Order: sequence, then C-alpha cells, then structure tokens
Amino acid sequence: MRPFSGVAITRRTILAGAAASLASLSTTHQTLAAGIPARLIAAPGRQALEFGKATRLVDTWSYNGTVPGPLLRYHVGDRLEVLFENRLDEPTSVHWHGLRPPNAMDGAAPLTQAPVEPGGSMNYAFDLADAGTYWYHTHFRGWNQQDRGLYGILIVDERKPFKVDRDVLLVLDDWVIDRGGRLDTDLGQMHEWAHAGRLGNLATINGSANAAVPLTPGERVRFRLVNVANAQIFALLFPGHAPVVIAEDGNPVAPRAVGEEPLILGPGQRVDLVLDATGKAGSIYPIKAYTLTDEVTLGQFAYRDEPGGSGLIGTEVTPLEANARPALAIAEARRIELRMEGGAMGRMRGAMMGGRMVGMRDLVANGRVWAFNGVAGDMETPLVSLKRGESVVVDLINDTAFPHAMHLHGMHFREIERNGVPVDGPWRDTTVMAPDDRVSIAFAAETAGKWMLHCHMIEHQAGGMMTFVDVKGDAA
Repeated sequence: MRPFSGVAITRRTILAGAAASLASLSTTHQTLAAGIPARLIAAPGRQALEFGKATRLVDTWSYNGTVPGPLLRYHVGDRLEVLFENRLDEPTSVHWHGLRPPNAMDGAAPLTQAPVEPGGSMNYAFDLADAGTYWYHTHFRGWNQQDRGLYGILIVDERKPFKVDRDVLLVLDDWVIDRGGRLDTDLGQMHEWAHAGRLGNLATINGSANAAVPLTPGERVRFRLVNVANAQIFALLFPGHAPVVIAEDGNPVAPRAVGEEPLILGPGQRVDLVLDATGKAGSIYPIKAYTLTDEVTLGQFAYRDEPGGSGLIGTEVTPLEANARPALAIAEARRIELRMEGGAMGRMRGAMMGGRMVGMRDLVANGRVWAFNGVAGDMETPLVSLKRGESVVVDLINDTAFPHAMHLHGMHFREIERNGVPVDGPWRDTTVMAPDDRVSIAFAAETAGKWMLHCHMIEHQAGGMMTFVDVKGDAA
C-alpha cells in the first residue's frame, strides 16, 4: 500500500460487462418518513451483489433485509421516531452519524447507552434541526457488524426544495470477497487493525460493481455520495463532467467546481454534488476512483437516448440554505492536543491501558494497537471537559504511518489550520488526515453529555483510537 497523501492527493500520490441499472435509493429501497414511527430491525440476511455480468447472494447482516437499510427521509423540523429491534445473536446499537441528537439518543454504546441485547429493543426519538445527507450505522463491535452491512442512509430535506431534475443517492462501499464469491467473515484480524484497516477487493455503488448510473441529456442531478466503507478512502474523478460541490458532511458550502483533482471521500464522509448532464445521447462516461490499494472504475454514467430536463442545465448553481451553527470564540478558546500514535511501523512502545502503563506485547494481546495521547482506548477520562457554549480548539497530530478519518459525535467542527497554514474550512463532522498531518479543529460545546471523538477507520477505533468530550450543563 502506498501512503495516502491527504487533501493534496493527485494521481501520482495514490495507487492508482453488463452493468446494473441504478436509480435513486428512494425508489429501489424502502423509504421510511415522518408521521409514524419507523420500524428498524437488525438481522442476518442475504444481499445480491453485482459482479459485472454475475449477480450473487452474499450472507450479510442488515436493517430490514437490505444493504443499505431503508432510506429514512424527513424534512427540517420533523421528529425522528425509530423503533429498533435486535434480532442478531450479539448486542448492537444505532448511531445517527452527523446528526445532533440528545446524548442519550446518540447510540454510542456503551458510552451513551447500554447496547441493545439480542431480542431486545430501543426507541430512538429526537427532533431534526439540520438539513443534509446523513447516515445511520451500528456503533457496537462495528468492526464486525458494519462490514457485514449494518448501515443505512438518512436524508433531511431543506425547507425550500433545491431545484434539480432528480435527486440520486450513490452509496460507496467495499467488500472483502473470497474466490467463491462469498463475503469473507474472518473479521478482527490484528494485521488489519494495525495497518490501514479492513480494505475490500470489490468496490460498489449501491451494491453494484461497475454500476451504470442513468443520465438524461440536458438534466441537472443532485448526487448525494456517502462513503460507508470500514476504512477505504475514495478519491473520485468524473471525466467528461464538471460537478459542483454544494454540501459536505451535510453542511452547505459555497458552490465550487470539483475541477481535475480527485474529490476525497473518507470513511463516514458525505458530499452533495450538482451535475449537469452535458453528454450526448447514448454516450458513456466512467466514474473513477483511486483508493488506498488500487485504481478502480466504480461505475459509469450511461446516457439515455432521448433528451430531457427542465432547462436548469448551464444556469448558476445557487447555495443551499445554511444550517444554524454556534458562534466560535476561537481567540478565547482552550487549546487541547490530541496525538495519534501506534500501528505498524509506528514509534509507540507502550501506552496506558486499564490505568497502568503496558508494553506493546500486552497491548496487542488485548487488541489495542493505537493510542491517543498515550492512552489506548480507555474511556474513563475525557479528552476535555467543557461547559455548554464554551469553544475549544483541538490540535490533531497524526504521528503514525497511516491515514485516519477523525469523527466527532453530536457537534460539528471547522478546520482552522492544516499543516501550519490557516484555513477557513466548512462545518463538518469528519476530517481525513494523512500520515504526519497536523490539523486544528474548532467547535463549541452544544449539548450536555459524553460525545465520542474517534477514528472512523473502524478497526482503528476498536484498536484504541477513541476518546470523548464531556460537556457539562443542562441539555438545551
């Protein structure tokens, strides 16, 4: 594996049949919306994956029998009500990635709730204040459960409809498939935990390898891209097209053209694009990606024979309505360092575990190969305790040989500095860091509770890259 070079990635710095017809997940999967409580059931099942000309059933775990699970779709101001039932043979929970729920609804078991035992259930309910593209997934033994398929997409529509001809989801994942076409369930390998995480040998869009995404000449499409992979980073290219970014991690941004450099999408991240279908009828354009291990063609845009659209193509892309965000008092903010250590080829020789310093041999024996500030995954002491409304700057230092995708629960942050250069980053909940990167993030403590901060390479989290921010005060 070549090292990932972070935001400045180019083609030089990362390795470089019949396709399934693809439509919006809102039409190909069950859609659950506001009005009545949604029922979400985690259970073993089977999923059809497209391997070029072949379709094979793969044993999975899923929500409501599909991977991704049912699309949950709401509007700003709606109340999410989900009746969750666990039919697995091990405990689990549901985390609402990128949303800002009350702490008890965050799903980060066992920090914010007891995991839901086999045969048990839990009601999740909270109001939705932010428009955007989000997702939900297991947050207990995720290294085992998420890779089997326990995830789904959640959309909160804006108050004012955004003008496009179509709204389409593209869910990116990768799978480890054996020669017999079965999902490799030899999970929990320490080699994966200590290196880049579990990286698949089959990349898919909405469960299809080399999927054909239909376009009508002359239409404008909003694509919502979600990276649900355990550890894979996708650096996306759209040859022949000029998509415009309008949101990142659910947060609206000033519209900007993607350009010729790859668009980076780390584990857990989302991006909303506006794409004008400027190709000719019957034409085909590839959707390419560089990953941590390969150069792949994820799929293709396949143009229909007849033109269409409502005349939006070629007009200015207007910004989305902004979500409400707290004011940041950066000048008065406390500054906290979070140093990432460990992993293969790292310099860590030991770390604190269970309140005592132990060497690497004992750490590995306990499945801990990474550390934050010399602590290998213990969740007894917070990284920082904050009062509601207080601003903080966390200096993230990647002192390891591998990339990491740092994710904050319950709050959104802004990057204010990257490798010594001040930046004016958008609000987001996940940021990708290359080896040796230094990234400073700023956020304000919003809601009382214990909020996780961890690497979203799920094997890295399980291996010790997790801590939490403790916000004191009455919940809003």
